[in-house]
Amino acid sequence: MKLIWSTALWGIALLLVGCGAFSLPNVPDTLSKEERLAALQSVSLAEEISRDYLKYQSTGIQTDRLKEIGQDLRHSHSRKAIFTESMADLNAADQFFVCTMCRSTINVFVRTFTEGELSGPQREAEAKKLSLGLCDYFGISTQEVCAGLFDLNWPIFDFIFNETAADSQSFCGMLPIAICQVKQDEYNLTMTIQGDSPTEHNSEIPARSSDDLLILQITDIHYDPEYAIGSNADCDEPMCCRNALASGADSSSAAGYWSDYRSCDTPIHLIHSAFQHVKDNHKIEWIYHTGDVPPHNVWSTTKQGNLDMLTEIDGLLAEYFPNTPIYPCLGNHEPHPTNVFGNDEIPTALSVKWLYEHVWSLWSKWLPAEAETTVLRGGYYTVSISQDFRVIALNSMDCYLYNWWLYYNATLIQEQLQWFHDTLLLAEQSGQVVHVLTHIPAGDGDCWSSWSKEYNRILTRFSGIVTGVFSGHTHKDEMNLHYSEEGYATVVNWNGGSLTTYSDTNPNYRLYELDPKRRQVVEHHTYTFNLTAANEKPDEQPEWYLEYEFTKEFTEDTSPAGIDKLLVQMAEKPDLLRKFRQYKFTSSDPKIAEGCDDACLSKTICRIATSNYQERTRCKELQAILAESVSTSEILLVNTHLDGIFYKFQLEKEDNKDDDDQGGGASGLKAISLASLLALLTASAILH
Repeated sequence: MKLIWSTALWGIALLLVGCGAFSLPNVPDTLSKEERLAALQSVSLAEEISRDYLKYQSTGIQTDRLKEIGQDLRHSHSRKAIFTESMADLNAADQFFVCTMCRSTINVFVRTFTEGELSGPQREAEAKKLSLGLCDYFGISTQEVCAGLFDLNWPIFDFIFNETAADSQSFCGMLPIAICQVKQDEYNLTMTIQGDSPTEHNSEIPARSSDDLLILQITDIHYDPEYAIGSNADCDEPMCCRNALASGADSSSAAGYWSDYRSCDTPIHLIHSAFQHVKDNHKIEWIYHTGDVPPHNVWSTTKQGNLDMLTEIDGLLAEYFPNTPIYPCLGNHEPHPTNVFGNDEIPTALSVKWLYEHVWSLWSKWLPAEAETTVLRGGYYTVSISQDFRVIALNSMDCYLYNWWLYYNATLIQEQLQWFHDTLLLAEQSGQVVHVLTHIPAGDGDCWSSWSKEYNRILTRFSGIVTGVFSGHTHKDEMNLHYSEEGYATVVNWNGGSLTTYSDTNPNYRLYELDPKRRQVVEHHTYTFNLTAANEKPDEQPEWYLEYEFTKEFTEDTSPAGIDKLLVQMAEKPDLLRKFRQYKFTSSDPKIAEGCDDACLSKTICRIATSNYQERTRCKELQAILAESVSTSEILLVNTHLDGIFYKFQLEKEDNKDDDDQGGGASGLKAISLASLLALLTASAILH
C-alpha cells in the first residue's frame, strides 16, 4: 500500500538539506481562486513557521505566534486519515496541512544545514533532535514512530545530501497536491517509441465461451505476524492491533479475531482461510500475486523480518497451490526501509540487492532462467507462458514518489521503461498478447506523473497486444482506464483490492475469466466476507461469498471502449456509480455507513478515468456530466457559503494590508485566519 505520508514529508525535507536555498516559484495560473489563496497562504505560513522555529532552536523560547500556528495546525488535520490515505485522496484541509508542513520542514532543515549546525561530528544526532522536535510541533505521530522513521531512513538521506545535484525548490512540488505543485522541467522524461499509436478507441472484445480460462489475483496481503487478538485496535500509531489494551480501556477498542476495520493488518489465520477457500472452490490456471506482503509498521521494520515474511507467504502459496504457476511482482513494502529501491548504481551498503536475490530464490521455481538477470538488477522480469502469450512484471517503485533514489538520479528509471518498450516490441513481432503486472497503478497520486506519462505512451502504442494490466496498492477493488494523449481509451488496469482490511475494508480476492485466444478479461468475480459478522463468530470460518460479478452489475463490454461507455453511464446515473463505490470498498460496514455524497461521487468517477494524476481531461468531462445529473441544491448552498468565506478573506486581507509584508505577495497574507482558510478549503472541496 501507500507509504505513510509523514515519512514522505520528512524524507523530502531531509533530501533538501545541502541542496541550496529554497525559493518557491509563482503559484501556477491553473489553480482555482480558492486553491490560489490556499497556495499563497501555505507559502506565507511556512515562511513564518520556519523563521520563528529557527529562533526557537537557538533561544529555546517559542513566540506566541509560533505557538498559535502550531496549535491551529495540530488540530486542523485528520490524524488517522493522513496516515491511511494517499495524499491525493486527502480532503482539502488535510492537503493544506501536508503542504505547509512540508515547506516549513524544508526551510528549517535547509537553513540549519546552510548555517553549518548540521555539518559537524554530531550531524546525525542533531538532525534527529531537529526531526523529533518538528514531529512534536506538527503533531505528526508518537515520538517512537518518528524516531524509528528517522533511524531507518537517515543513512540514505545522508548519502543523497552529499551526492545529489537536485534543485531544492522542486520537491514539495512533486506532491500530488495542487496547491503545492510547481513546474519541474528537470524531472521530465521522454522515451523514443517505435511504431504508430492507435487512432481510435480499443473496442475489441471476444465473446465468452466454455473454454474461458479462470485465474486468481491476490494482492496486498500485509501479513502481520505480531497481530494480537483483543489488542488495542484504536492506537495512536499508524498501525495497531499489536499492543495490549490499557487497563480499564473500553472493550470496543479490542482487535477482532479475523482482523479489524481500523488501522490493522492481516493475522495468519485469515491468510489460511482465504487460501483454503480458493483451493476448495475454484479451479484456477495460474495466480497473479501483485505485491505487499509485509505490514504497515514502516517505522520498525527489519531486513530479516521482511525476508522471513516473504519466505513464509511464498511457502503457503506453494503449499495450497502446489501445481499452479504463480507470477508475482514487488510491492513498496517489500524492502527495508519501506519504499526504498535502487539499482546497481546505488552503494552496496544502501542497496536492496539482498531483496532481489531473495525474491529470485523464491520466484525461480516459477520463472525461466533468463529472468534472473532483470530480477537481480531491478526486480522485474518477463515470462513467455505460451507461444502466443507473455507476462511482463514491472517494479513500479520507479514511479513511487517515496522511493528516495528518484531524487538522487531520476534518469535511472528510464532503463526499466526502455526494457518494457523493447519487450513489448519483441512480443508484437512474435505475435504474442501480453498481461502487465505492476503493484502501483499509474493513475495513483503517489506515482510520479512524468513516469506515468511515458508509461501511458508505451501502453497506448502497444494497446493492440496489451490485453490487461493488473495492479494492487490502493486496497480498493477498482479499475483505471488508460487513455491516449488524443483521448482514445486504450487499456484497462484491473485492481485486485486487498487481503488486508487496512483500512475500513473487508478482505477480498479476485477471479478473472479470460478468453483463451487474446487472454482478455471478459468477466471478473470478487469474493469477500463481512468482517463484523466474522468477528462475532471467532470459532467459525468466515462466510466467504461472491460479492458481485462485473458483467452482471455493470456491463458485458469489458473492452477499453466499453469501459469508457460505462463511465458515461455512471456519470448519467449516479446510483450506478454509488454501486461501484460500494463494491470498491468491498461493502464494508464503515464505508456503507459513511455514504457517498456528490463530492465523493465526483472523486470516484475521476479516479476511474485517471491514468496520470496530472492529466485529468477525461475526468473533467465525466465530472461535468455527473454535475448535471445530481441535485444542484447542495451545490448552490455550498456556493453561497463559499462566497461568504471568500468575502471574509477579502476583509481580513484589507484589515491587514498595512502589515509589514515586505512588498506584498505571499507574506502579505500571513494574518489571514487559518480557521477561515480551513473552512474555505472544506467548502471548496465539495465543488471540485
